[in-house]
Amino acid sequence: MDGQLAIASFLRSAAIMSEGADNSRQPSADLPATLLFPLIFSLAFMQPTVPLLGFLAVPTDFIFVALAAVWGGLLVLRRTRITWDPAYAFVGLYFLAMLISVPGSESPRQSGVKLLTQLYLFSLPVIVCSLVADEARLRSAIRAWLAGSAVTAAVGILALILFAADPASPILQPALSVKGTLPPGDYPRFQLTFVNANQACNYLTVSLALLLAAGHASIVRRRTFVLLLVGILVACLTTLSPGLGGVALVVGLWCWLLWWRRRPAAASVALIMGVGAAALFVLAMTVTPILHPTAPYLIHVPILDLTLAPSGRLMIWTDAIQNFLAHPLTGRGIGIDPVKVHYMDPSHELETSTDAHNAFLSIAVQCGIVGLGAFLLLAWQIGKRTLPLRLDKGVPATIRVGLGIGLLTGLLYEGLGGSFEDSRHLWVAFGLLLASNRISKRASETPVL
Repeated sequence: MDGQLAIASFLRSAAIMSEGADNSRQPSADLPATLLFPLIFSLAFMQPTVPLLGFLAVPTDFIFVALAAVWGGLLVLRRTRITWDPAYAFVGLYFLAMLISVPGSESPRQSGVKLLTQLYLFSLPVIVCSLVADEARLRSAIRAWLAGSAVTAAVGILALILFAADPASPILQPALSVKGTLPPGDYPRFQLTFVNANQACNYLTVSLALLLAAGHASIVRRRTFVLLLVGILVACLTTLSPGLGGVALVVGLWCWLLWWRRRPAAASVALIMGVGAAALFVLAMTVTPILHPTAPYLIHVPILDLTLAPSGRLMIWTDAIQNFLAHPLTGRGIGIDPVKVHYMDPSHELETSTDAHNAFLSIAVQCGIVGLGAFLLLAWQIGKRTLPLRLDKGVPATIRVGLGIGLLTGLLYEGLGGSFEDSRHLWVAFGLLLASNRISKRASETPVL
């Protein structure tokens, strides 16, 4: 399998370091890259969590500590270097916006602690971009990511089988998710290897875009591609997340990219269907036919003779907008809960949400218009590196397009219904996007002999 190629690459690097026969090669410089691939693989797992210093640490965090220590040591010894990318300046602006929010925070200490965790996230794209220096490492990184996705997809399929056999099975419980705002019933909703279903769907959306690019670039074999594609799509469906609109958007856009020259009509239909499905999921997030008693108002649709209530998300967004308007410039402070909304879910349970369920509003409430502006500039950098949307420019360029589509969908579209701005996998994907963009440019500038 292609996941085994990443493991083989890992073992080859370890063998080189253990032999130490060629001092000119400086095998210690290979160690950070050797640690990078397990880190990328581990992004698929947010379970089990470990309480640590007031936070819940996940497997990726422990690998990151080792990677950062080794890479930082080599930087000090001048045996490696940071590969500069202009996008780092926009990451710096985003961090500066967060820093500005701390003095006026409702809890400066809490904001200061949160700021330290952001340094961890912001270092991920720098480390990834610096270590993925060529196409060979890019291929290994992609295979490591897809190997992790394969495990998550397998968990989804096995969870479905287990649920059909015994819904109360103790083995199944870690994969099960609460229904949230979905109606109660005897059907499963899975969070898979993550701590909530929406996070799992977000990760799988990026994985899907990356798989489509890897298949087009022949980084994975056709049989592996088909199995992974089916597995990822099935696993996505088991999450029953609003992020499924992002899955439809990725598929529709990719079909358009494949067909727009040879089959323009089919390409247009695929794109329209993808965008339409994504729009319907956004609409489904805002209203509900369940008239819960915590609804502050009702919505009457005369043409359809329907009465709808604002969804829990819409109530949360409304509160977030009000909190933003109360602190419009620098926000309430990074790390401060953006909202506190009480609402009754379809199971008649009273829920309290302190999460904005929207990346844009989450940032706006915490860091004000300054933070939101910096975030949008960073998103613009992602979009800039995704273009041009062409699939005939070589392996790194194809991977660049896939990563860009996955990132923009996962961060911006799915960010409409979830606060994913602090997701580790998105920051690692950002680093891979920068690396693939650099490698693609270098390949296009190399003269053909």
